[in-house]
Amino acid sequence: MPSVIVNHKSSSMQRPVIALLFPGDMGTQIAKELIKHQFKVITAGEGRSPRTLQNIQNAGIEDVGSLQNVVNQAEIILSLTSPEGSMAIAEKVASCLQKTEKRPVYIDLNSNTPAAAVAIESLFSAISIQFINGAVMGASKDIPDHATLVVSGMYRNVFIDLFSTLFTIKDAGEKTEAASAYKLLFSMVNKGMNALFFETMTAAAHFGILDELNESLQAFIPGTYQDLTKTTPTYPQHIFRRIDEMKGLTEMLNSESLPSVMASGTAETFERVYQSGIFNEEHFEGVVETFQSFKKLE
Repeated sequence: MPSVIVNHKSSSMQRPVIALLFPGDMGTQIAKELIKHQFKVITAGEGRSPRTLQNIQNAGIEDVGSLQNVVNQAEIILSLTSPEGSMAIAEKVASCLQKTEKRPVYIDLNSNTPAAAVAIESLFSAISIQFINGAVMGASKDIPDHATLVVSGMYRNVFIDLFSTLFTIKDAGEKTEAASAYKLLFSMVNKGMNALFFETMTAAAHFGILDELNESLQAFIPGTYQDLTKTTPTYPQHIFRRIDEMKGLTEMLNSESLPSVMASGTAETFERVYQSGIFNEEHFEGVVETFQSFKKLE
């Protein structure tokens, strides 16, 4: 699939009204960047949690109340919920669109599986809504300077033309599901490496050589070890999400009759770590502290 960084200019274009559903950590950071560049950003605060309402206020997003009010006003809708909730919010938006003549562009940045992305596209195509599939590569703290937004589908240039001066954007091509496949396959590399280390450290703890093995790995593969210092400490908070992501990757590969042993094994390793409870209520500062937790498995 094609994969190039694009850099169109959009400064001369009229700023559309952008709806953001919903401002969690990632959505809030994206909204702040949009607002900084004079985009009007709206959302539906009705029924949202106190934390989300606080994010709305802190970011300067305009709360228009109901989802119907959002749909009535928005020209661009950005969905930033979760892969699990992306279809549900798409269906709610589609229902609201039945009550208005507005036809906003719908952009899903939830890192869905390819099958889910195609299903959401079909939902909106049936009511003449342009759909763009996407994913965010990086954490919320990386927005805007160190994260990449990947987009695909026949209408992806709408997103590229509007936002390429604000964010780094990777064009994954015309196939709707391409951005989803890109994100999942990219994730497989670093998550597979973490799964390998988790399984290794579990065995090391069992044999009573955890500290010694940890020192040797740090000395013999310093580059890889340095990369792990960035990702491993985040697993206590996010391992359940990563289980779902690797299961989604397994399903994608199986549906295409491609090898999926590493993907399914990674999901299984994370699931065993999650079920062991060794990360319960833990917030580690570094990779060594995270690995030390594997002593609990003895």
